[in-house]
Amino acid sequence: MVLLRGEGDSLETFWVRRSETVSYMPGFRAFPGGNVNREDATLEIEGLDEGQDRTLRACLVREAFEETGILLTRSAPGGDLERARARLLAGAVLFPELAREHGWRFRADTLTPAGRWVSPAFAALRFETTFFLARVPWDQKPSVLPGELESGEWVSPIVALQRWQAGNETFAAPLLYTLIALAEGEKGLAERMSGYPETHGHPVRRIELKWGIVLHPMKTRPLPPATHTNAYLVGDREMALIDPGSDDPEELKRLFDLVELLASDDRHVKLVLLTHHHPDHVAGLAAVRKRYGAKVAAHAETARHVNVDFTLADGDVVPLAPGKADWTLRALHTPGHTRGHLCFLHPRTGSLFTGDHVTGAGTVIIDPPEGDMAEYVRSLERLLNEPVTTLFPAHGSPQAAARRRIQGLIAHRFERETKVVAALAAGAAAPRELVERAYQDTPRDLWGYAERSLLAHLIKLESEGRARRDGERWVGAESATGAAATTPPSESGSRA
Repeated sequence: MVLLRGEGDSLETFWVRRSETVSYMPGFRAFPGGNVNREDATLEIEGLDEGQDRTLRACLVREAFEETGILLTRSAPGGDLERARARLLAGAVLFPELAREHGWRFRADTLTPAGRWVSPAFAALRFETTFFLARVPWDQKPSVLPGELESGEWVSPIVALQRWQAGNETFAAPLLYTLIALAEGEKGLAERMSGYPETHGHPVRRIELKWGIVLHPMKTRPLPPATHTNAYLVGDREMALIDPGSDDPEELKRLFDLVELLASDDRHVKLVLLTHHHPDHVAGLAAVRKRYGAKVAAHAETARHVNVDFTLADGDVVPLAPGKADWTLRALHTPGHTRGHLCFLHPRTGSLFTGDHVTGAGTVIIDPPEGDMAEYVRSLERLLNEPVTTLFPAHGSPQAAARRRIQGLIAHRFERETKVVAALAAGAAAPRELVERAYQDTPRDLWGYAERSLLAHLIKLESEGRARRDGERWVGAESATGAAATTPPSESGSRA
């Protein structure tokens, strides 16, 4: 729902910031909206017969009231709107009942259809989303109550785009193209917005969540539940291509088409950066090197598996020629998933390209001997000391609540470790048996993968004197010594 006020140079739209506590795109800018509820189909809207279009409009009328307090009626609404909204949010009444109670009447022409977008392949949740334009009644002011949304404000589309170009805002492609359409004026606005999804690809080809950071999902064969690897093109003059993960001809063609599209903005691939050596991150490397002649850089441990032109160590700077801004990257050595894993930090915008170190959802497998749980946790803790605000993972959706996500991963690993210690306390057992004790919250068809991370936990506990091997089985420290040796991790801000 694109709420509007003013006209001409004074045209503004109301956008919101998603809370850092939500699971999907936390901290991103967005427009108000939401999912259809069952009762939406019962809301009366004049000028429309029953059907999907009426249900979508009913959904937005309700969401507008829930999220912004705006009631999209043609006539002055009756009743105390704040009290009615509080009752609705408390679950005391359904919206159609509330509307009948207050005599609210809604018309179809209050909302103008303005395009339909489909979520890209990298998204953990896939949506088909219809956009509508709506004018806010002159006598109402929007307000956001903290919860799913953190805040909201009126903004000029030009100012919003300037803030995005400066690296101060992060949002998905539909928001970007809507702001561009708004900046061009209201004449023909709905038609232009409706044409953007088809004009720019379906799903959209150019996913530029921050200015100079273009995400390109490539269909690969990663471990489940992932199906794609996100390649990133970073820079607004010289670009670094991070993790070209597919060698499929069709996937490479889509990548090359995107690079050619960016060349029209005078952006060109200068070098390729690899986070690590796993096939779903490097499979397209030979084709990319051949097409662009770009130098390839990675950690020395990764260079043991992949042919690179030069290596990067922790703290090394990767310079890219500035265009409208500085695009210098810094390599961070983050071992744990692999020995040579690198993340790449763009300090100016607080953007971190995390490879497999931090995924968009869930957790990554730590598979010994290449994977090391103790190193992995230390690498996560190290990131809390870096100026990171937005995470751009190789699998799943980017998110702006960087610190919260990193702290959550650290907490999860120690919670799992506690379950492993408890599983050992139940008696000596082989890893296959321990998985059943410590990973009961994990789907059984993933236990084979979970067993590898379990082994990483056991090796960590062994190095701390809290577990030992007994042939094919593992024994807890208490069983091994007759005295409890398990101690909780030391307290620190990183586990707050």
